[in-house]
Amino acid sequence: MERIQMLRSDENAFAFQVENQPFSSHYYYAYPTVDLDHAAPAQTMLGFGASFTDASCYVISRLPPERKKALLEDLFLPDRMNLSIGRLNVGASDYSTEVYCYDDVPDDWKLEHFSIARDEAYLIPLLREIRAMRPDLYLFCAPWSPPGWMKTSNSMCGGYMRGKYLELFADYYVAYLKAYRDAGIVIDAASMQNEPDTDQLGRMPASILHPDFEMELIGRLMPPRLKAAGLSTKLWLYDHNYIGWRRVMGMLSDPDVLAHTDAVAFHPYEGNPEMIRPLREAFPEMPLQMTEKGPNHKKNAPEGKLMWWSHSIARALNCGCGSYCGWNYALDEKGAPNTGSYECAGLVAIPSGSDQIVPSVQYRAFRHYAPFLRRGSRRMVCPESSALPDTLDLVIFRNPDGGHVAVLGNRAAGNFSIQLQWHSRYLRVLLPAESLTTLCF
Repeated sequence: MERIQMLRSDENAFAFQVENQPFSSHYYYAYPTVDLDHAAPAQTMLGFGASFTDASCYVISRLPPERKKALLEDLFLPDRMNLSIGRLNVGASDYSTEVYCYDDVPDDWKLEHFSIARDEAYLIPLLREIRAMRPDLYLFCAPWSPPGWMKTSNSMCGGYMRGKYLELFADYYVAYLKAYRDAGIVIDAASMQNEPDTDQLGRMPASILHPDFEMELIGRLMPPRLKAAGLSTKLWLYDHNYIGWRRVMGMLSDPDVLAHTDAVAFHPYEGNPEMIRPLREAFPEMPLQMTEKGPNHKKNAPEGKLMWWSHSIARALNCGCGSYCGWNYALDEKGAPNTGSYECAGLVAIPSGSDQIVPSVQYRAFRHYAPFLRRGSRRMVCPESSALPDTLDLVIFRNPDGGHVAVLGNRAAGNFSIQLQWHSRYLRVLLPAESLTTLCF
């Protein structure tokens, strides 16, 4: 066992570095087997991370400089947590210190009053600081709402996008991407509307975007504007729940939309990740991304359990998602600030009036993936074994250097053993009850 190095142990969560020698030629017939010898590569991994909401950046910016630096290094350095993606809100979201957009002047057809000056207080400086230590940080963005005057509600909270403003909205969006680029923050990808199938009953910044409008934006309006602006920003489709996969299939039936869609983004709030398998089968080369899910600050919420996260992450990745993005990077102990009364928590909590940093259970779950995966790693699909129980969460990756990472979650109430087959040799792995284990070999 001296050839298996314990990397970390934390409350029924374990990580090991495994050399080749522990793989024995002896076959443990009694144990279910994971056959790595016949594994096939699947999707390419983009990374793990969370959202740089206005609220998160505000909370982090209040930390003393040395504490902020320590937090950012822990989260983003490749030899630490290795988080490598981040989501931005184009204007206000439900997790903002106030409701705002970048042009409040109705019918400003030339966008003469457009400005991102508000973001230069703490959001853009924080992003610059992170990019300095993590140059390959992949940023993607979505608006929670167009400016209210572009909508039926005349408010950022609720309502529908009006067709007569669609081209102006494309200009507005490109102006945002250009302004951020000019401020030193290149945004790698953009979706047209966060959760386009709901306006959240007007309770928060939100907007319904008809699929015809989304198709028009991605298929025809955005590409020439991006090119004219010298932007290489990729276009991501949908950015809503798994249950809406049929909407995605319909939109991708348009040749222009398919030609300009670089990925499809999903959320897990309705439906399940197995629903997107038909999409994967119909468009096997289309990347799928999981772009929003965070913990809950209320006690006894399902998201408060490590094994809940084990199951959520494993299912998303095993159904083809190439990323897993949390929600807020940081909030206070009550899940604030926000524009209403919501229950989300941050990847870390920074209690009000304190420089204490409290990791969430999602943070603990991410530690089993992000530190060990390099961008460009491939998920490996192993031949199915009927002996593997439904309570086992199993995801296998091959890193670009040829090394493997296996993340195994045992959600059962009792211990369970499996064996890995590698180069026709076998390694028995004991998984304690309700535990998450990572093996690197």
